[in-house]
Formats: sequence, C-alpha cells, structure tokens
Amino acid sequence: MNRQKLALFLLLVSLAGAIGYAFLRSPKQQQVATLKNQPGQKATVIRKQPGAPPKTAAAPVSGVVHLELLQREMPGFSGFRRNIFSPLFKEEIKVSALNLPPPPPPKKLPPLPPPLPITPPQEAPPPPPTQEQLDEAELGKFVFIGFLKKGTESTVFLSKGGEIFLAKKGGRIGPKFEVTDVTDDAITIKSVQTDRQLVIPLLENRSLSTRRTTPRP
Repeated sequence: MNRQKLALFLLLVSLAGAIGYAFLRSPKQQQVATLKNQPGQKATVIRKQPGAPPKTAAAPVSGVVHLELLQREMPGFSGFRRNIFSPLFKEEIKVSALNLPPPPPPKKLPPLPPPLPITPPQEAPPPPPTQEQLDEAELGKFVFIGFLKKGTESTVFLSKGGEIFLAKKGGRIGPKFEVTDVTDDAITIKSVQTDRQLVIPLLENRSLSTRRTTPRP
C-alpha cells in the first residue's frame, strides 16, 4: 500500500507542476492606453512622401502599435555579392598543367602461330583375311556339274576356269584340298594347310559353298 500511495503522490505533484508551468507560459493580454482609430472607422495609413527628408524615429510608446512601420518599403540591399561556391583564393590558386611524360607505345606482341592443320582420323586398314576365308573363297571358284556312281565308288565332276576336275574319296582337288568323303548329296573336303574339313552340298551348276564345319578328330 505504501508504494501505491507514493506513486499516487508523485503523479499528483507532477500534475500540479505541469498546470503551474502552463499558466506561467501562457500569453497575457495587454491593454492599449489610447486607440488611434475608433471601432468601425477606416485605418489611416501615413505614407512617406517622395523626396521628403527622413523623419527621425520617435521614441516608441509602450503599448502603441505603429502601423506605418509595417507599410514602409524596405530598401534593397546593394552590398557586395559573392558566389559562395567559387574558390576562396581564386587568383592565388592556379593549378599549373602537369607535364606528364607521354605514355609508352604499346608493345608489339609476336604473331600468333598458324593453326595446326586438322588431319582427319585415318581409318584402320581392314585385317588381312584368315586362312579359312581364303579356303572358302578358293572353293567358291569350283562349280559342281555332275555326279557318277559306279558300284561303291562315287565321282564328282567339278569345273574351274574351263578345266574339269574329278573328285573321288582319297583324291585331291588342286594342291590345297583333299577329298575325305563323297555321298550322293554332299562332298567333304579338308584343307591341306589347316586340316579344316568342309562339308559342301552338291547343287548342280552351283559353286561349292560351305554348309558346316567339322572339327578335326
């Protein structure tokens, strides 16, 4: 309770101080001893005659408003004018042009090397044909033209470049091939260089072509 009472007392003191300060600072009404113009009449304005000698200002009367002072034209200022943005010592401060040396000439860079010629990538040469491919190409030159069977012996007639070759079991077809077997519909030929056996079907007037490969026993 003591704290509340103390706070209330301080508030009252502050309020009283504020009221007193406002009263002291408020403007007070002043009274004029004599009115120059009666209420309802026009105000008389005394203008200064041109060429008339200036009148000495009378001593101000306390509480009297002089309207002629408000109507008086203020003389223009004819004093010295100066640009406040100009330098203070314009004549003394003279910046002489600096004699700077001329810039050095630009260095000549060496010419760029010519661009290297672009060579297209070279294709790798095809690998050489294998011996098996060579054998098949060589056999493709032989053409089957006929077949003869006498008892248990069968003979195959082949032609190559106008020559006739007789192929029998155990015989040879040129220096590269050996006949290992002959049936009614196929002939088995072995390569002398690789010992690879080729089973070739017999088709009349057709070149010899490989049907399947038989591994060496």
